[in-house]
Amino acid sequence: MPPTFAGRKMLMVHNDPRFPLKTQIFTFLFLATFSTAQSQDRSATVSFEVRNNHSEPANGSEIKVLSDKNIYSTSTNDKGFAIISALPGQYTVEIRKNGIIQYSGKIIITKPEVFTFTLADKINSIEEVIITAKESKGLTSSSVISQRAMQHLQPSSFTDLLELLPGGRSGDPLLNQVNKISLRETGNPGNDYNTSAMGTTFLVDGAPLNSSANLQYTYDFLDKSNNGLKRRLNLTSGVDMRSISTDQIEKVEIMRGIPSVIYGNLTSGIVKITNKSGYTHWKSRFKADGYSKLFSISKGFEDNERNLKINTGIDYLNAKSDPRDKLENYKRITANFGLIKEKQQSLGSFRWQTHLSYTGSLDGSKTDPDVDLSQLNSYEVNNHLISLSNVLNYTKNEPSFYRSTEVQATINQRFDKIKQTKFIQLENATAFPLSRVEGEYDGYYPEAQYISDYTVDGKPLDIFVKMVNNFQWNFKRIKNEINAGFDWQFSKNWGQGQLFNVYKPIDPKATFRPRAYREVPAYSTSALFLETISTANLGQHQLTLALGLRGNSMLNLPTHFKMNGKVYLDPRVNFQWNLPEFKIMDKKAQLALTLGYGKQSLFPDLNLLYPELIYKDSQQLNYFHSNPNYRRVNYKTLIYNPQNPEIEPAVNEKFEARVDLSLGLHQLSITVFKERMHNAFRTMNEYALYQYKKYDASALNHDAITSPPDINALPYQNVMENFMYAAQRNGSKIDKEGVEFQYSSNRIPVINTRFTLSGAWFRTKYGNSLPVYKRPDVLINGKPYPYLGLYNGMEPNSANEILNTNLMMDTYIPKLDLIFSTSFQFSWYSMRKLDPMNGAPSHYVDQNGNVLPFNPDTARGTILERLMIAQNEDRYTTNRRPLEANLNLKVTKSFRNKTVIVSMFANRLFSYYAPYSVNGFTINRKGINDPYFGMEINFNL
Repeated sequence: MPPTFAGRKMLMVHNDPRFPLKTQIFTFLFLATFSTAQSQDRSATVSFEVRNNHSEPANGSEIKVLSDKNIYSTSTNDKGFAIISALPGQYTVEIRKNGIIQYSGKIIITKPEVFTFTLADKINSIEEVIITAKESKGLTSSSVISQRAMQHLQPSSFTDLLELLPGGRSGDPLLNQVNKISLRETGNPGNDYNTSAMGTTFLVDGAPLNSSANLQYTYDFLDKSNNGLKRRLNLTSGVDMRSISTDQIEKVEIMRGIPSVIYGNLTSGIVKITNKSGYTHWKSRFKADGYSKLFSISKGFEDNERNLKINTGIDYLNAKSDPRDKLENYKRITANFGLIKEKQQSLGSFRWQTHLSYTGSLDGSKTDPDVDLSQLNSYEVNNHLISLSNVLNYTKNEPSFYRSTEVQATINQRFDKIKQTKFIQLENATAFPLSRVEGEYDGYYPEAQYISDYTVDGKPLDIFVKMVNNFQWNFKRIKNEINAGFDWQFSKNWGQGQLFNVYKPIDPKATFRPRAYREVPAYSTSALFLETISTANLGQHQLTLALGLRGNSMLNLPTHFKMNGKVYLDPRVNFQWNLPEFKIMDKKAQLALTLGYGKQSLFPDLNLLYPELIYKDSQQLNYFHSNPNYRRVNYKTLIYNPQNPEIEPAVNEKFEARVDLSLGLHQLSITVFKERMHNAFRTMNEYALYQYKKYDASALNHDAITSPPDINALPYQNVMENFMYAAQRNGSKIDKEGVEFQYSSNRIPVINTRFTLSGAWFRTKYGNSLPVYKRPDVLINGKPYPYLGLYNGMEPNSANEILNTNLMMDTYIPKLDLIFSTSFQFSWYSMRKLDPMNGAPSHYVDQNGNVLPFNPDTARGTILERLMIAQNEDRYTTNRRPLEANLNLKVTKSFRNKTVIVSMFANRLFSYYAPYSVNGFTINRKGINDPYFGMEINFNL
């Protein structure tokens, strides 16, 4: 059956002209000649609606409109719509799908119209079944994951989707700890390199998921470098991907390259989540595996007469880190309500989209009663998020310089609590300082054992407002699209903060005091941006240049901050060259070259700007008598503010180049990138000087006293010491470089199988870009070492490499409505190497706080020699792990015309881990990981 064509007049515009699928991302300022071309006033806005012969939207169809003088091109969106502005005249229309022409015919453009095309299945419909991430051909590197691909993957949370990115691999769910995102990165460097995860923006229908006002932490977390509670706290590390359900998602686009200047306050990338919209059947899903159980239900309603769409859904997840452990679990419940209303007027069309969602998560644990005889210790992280976002879009019908305006407003309110109960058994006669002001005060002797109840109450409120205005004007063969606008963000934590009985602290050695989060100033940023996307058709060549500039500023800062009143500029540029079509082996081929450069800035969050005050409590007297009435402990309390007014935004500088080649239905994409960020956030040591008295109570007659000692009558000596405390600085260095690639074949006839080969080579270098203070871990006459060293390059710089590939063979059998895929995942090697460190400091700090140069030669034989830290050469040997190979299997089967869909998966059905040697010892990793199974069932009613 040949393609059919129909045209009908219509003044409504079905989609936003700023967001066609291919040019959604891009930027400003290619105005080679600025002209007030009269031809612009004569152009007509025409829309295209493309559907297949089953009346379903033909999304991703490439449309070219050609005449002797003009060439226009666009792509249909998910609803099958596209729009162009063209001069009146007769044109040839070509519609391609996967590089093959589906329709070719003539149209005449005289005024605004909507042309509708119905395409026959020239290509077997099985080509439309895509169950992997698809690399976008736009101006920036991104991967698009469809709903069908997610359904076949059977995810429990958003974390599972990262397997589909180039270089990604499957892994068992880790739902008992925070799941941080990692883009174009390898290695496990620790919390001092969280800026990459913090700098990845998550957008749900355009609304950001913000964590700038998150202050949920415990004093155990601040005072100790490693404990079991740390993995559950999401502090200065971005979005916890466990909290994002995939059941209401229609499409995900993960942008790893240089985005439009419309997007800001980021460093690594953007995750754009589009929720379902429009009519759907009642859909329910139940999934069970060795770690979790998940249930969801959703429904979509659509009223065409009122141009109204409503979507709603709810899901519940109950997960355990170990199915045999009932004492530790993670629960999540998500509810969504979405509404879209469109209205047509004589001059333009309005589109209002609102999204109301609730996400609740409970991450808790209790101790084993066979181990913890008190049976009282428990820990619980309880988070509730209510989000309301609204997007209002106005699009003008008649062609003009001004085209559209989009206004977005989002309000997120979180209610977060950490609840901890802990049985404390003091090892000896311990005393607690209680003062919250500086000076000399008596302390408190607690009971030898007690129960501490501890609560951290946080109520972060986030408000986000954004406006984007779109303009278009043409000059001869150059089409210019201009976007200009602003965004503003406000975050404030209204929580009560740390709540506990100061006489029964959760940590007897804590160096902090309770503070209310509502006393912390609000976080506020603003930005202005301007961009153009200029497209020139030179013969059969198409050149696209996107230039943009974004100005970022932080508001509501104290005047002593370096960022106060400053504007930080982010320039970004992308260029794409689409070469003329050519033939290879009688198949049409298309080649495109893309280059990009840009800067991306991320402001520090509230925890980095306003850290906890540090209380240095020096014990001047500790007189412990057998009679409690005669005891006395005296402290001198000094308060230090670790706030760093010199802190600035972290800046990531990106370069990338990409080649896209299509040969018929075969697609190949190769991207080379390099990223440099040398001022990322990290915790570093600072030093301070303090002085206190040391009272001598040895002359007291313990049997004769009748009252606590009088410190005014006791002899003492003055002691001066220095100590180190933690502060936030721009001291981390993160350099990324690598190659990403993806090849996708057509479905081979007869066996209906597509081969997809994707992978990446990543090299990531971590290090400290600033000098660091350290104190040798030695005692001199029973006291801490009195000097501090200032070391350049003392923090180990590491180079990490990995080469991963994933070969997927997916087969679709239409008669059985069966999809099964086999994935061969290889990590060909992974490597980690530490650079040698300089063990000698450049300067040292004496007991009086003086900073003096350090000379290794004169220090030998003196106490200063201890500042020279010996290096272990074996530590700097390259650690290289050889081949790791896994075989994963997934099957999806539909029954009763997709009314029932049953799926199952088996990860690591077969595994091979090559043995390797370290220092002469062979490490055999056979059986290191067990297979991971699961299944799910879906009902569409």
